[in-house]
Amino acid sequence: MLNDLQTFLDRSARELNVPGAVIGIVDGDQEHILTTGVAATDTGAAVTERTLFQIGSTSKTFTGTVAMHLIENGLLTLDTRVIDVLPDLRLADESALQELRIRHLLTHSGGFLGDADELDGWGDDALARNIATYGSLPQFFAPGTIASYSNAGMRLLGRVIEVVTGETFESAVRRIVLDPLGMTETFFFPWEVMTRPHAVGHVPGREGEMSTLPLLGLTRDMNAEGGIVSSVGDQLRYARFHMRGETEGSAPVSDSTRLRMQQPQVTAGPPVEAIGFPWLLTRRGDTRVVMHGGNIYDIQLSEFLFAPDQDLAITVLTNSGSGKALGTLLIDWCFEHLRGITRTPPPVTLGDTDALDAVTGIYDAGQWHYDVTRVGDALEFGMVLAPHIVALGIPARPPMRIRVREDGALITDDDQAVGRTLTPAEGGPDLLHVGLRAVRRR
Repeated sequence: MLNDLQTFLDRSARELNVPGAVIGIVDGDQEHILTTGVAATDTGAAVTERTLFQIGSTSKTFTGTVAMHLIENGLLTLDTRVIDVLPDLRLADESALQELRIRHLLTHSGGFLGDADELDGWGDDALARNIATYGSLPQFFAPGTIASYSNAGMRLLGRVIEVVTGETFESAVRRIVLDPLGMTETFFFPWEVMTRPHAVGHVPGREGEMSTLPLLGLTRDMNAEGGIVSSVGDQLRYARFHMRGETEGSAPVSDSTRLRMQQPQVTAGPPVEAIGFPWLLTRRGDTRVVMHGGNIYDIQLSEFLFAPDQDLAITVLTNSGSGKALGTLLIDWCFEHLRGITRTPPPVTLGDTDALDAVTGIYDAGQWHYDVTRVGDALEFGMVLAPHIVALGIPARPPMRIRVREDGALITDDDQAVGRTLTPAEGGPDLLHVGLRAVRRR
């Protein structure tokens, strides 16, 4: 069966124009790693088990694990007010500042703009300097009202960790998570990665050829939300701990806390059902799935998930934007061929198309905005990146054609749910939920 998977991996990566990828699988007591392609097209270096990839937002679960360790050891509680830990913190909304709790940061429900700008610099004060700008972030909703994916909230949690532990964020993660789990191939700093085999991102060039775009370690203040660079082997060590409780040293958190992290805390919008601490939670049929992939500017994309009741974990690390599609195909293959579980989209009943006009407009997400227009019986979502993101060489995404299901879900032409409309009580229609985020209409 692994030969079949290798063939499928090679063919799918070639068809999707993904230069290189690696898949790691924990299948009960067995572990499998398969690779394909190259880490960089301009060097031709092959992807191996030791190749380091940027894992993006899977990093958030490391931040969450450290926070839960501090809670378990009595240094924080879920209901600790953030202002009590960071008395100099300022938010645009004073009432939100007083209400903001640690649980809101863990569950993406703080309510302020979630995709805030980064600041240049690699000094130990990187997080503190960035958090000092939070008084300018617009408050979209009161803390705890709904869930809206928040890089800014996880960045704030990273600063809380620094203050409570008296260490830099990276030092705390290494002491509490990486070292106990034996994760010796996981790093935060570009100078640690540059001397080791690592993948670089790619973007389409002329005639479909892939060109390297080696953005590595953009700014240190991103580390709490997405800065980890890791190997597939270390990702499987991390998966074995969170799925099975396996560890080489002292467990970062107890089994009860580890399992609590995987329980629904806040209802979310498509494509997931709920948010834990801070895992993203969904199902495949009756199978519970705990997940958190990552995306570095559409040039390195990864998947990380496990199905605890199936004793199955999968990670896919890739080095181009189409790596998202590749990860989806590989995960589907593993569930079907290893567990007999297939994806069955629910039947689609579309809502009243006359209501589409209420959703049109320009919706801000901070580092990009959506230009939503009506095209016949559907909506077209144009994603427009901010100029400083475009300047990095990040290619634009093609517009999405979106239909609105009867239950308010926003679905693509292949019936994949990517968001939902919000009720007036949740802030709609001036707030729209897309890609896990609440975005505000101008």
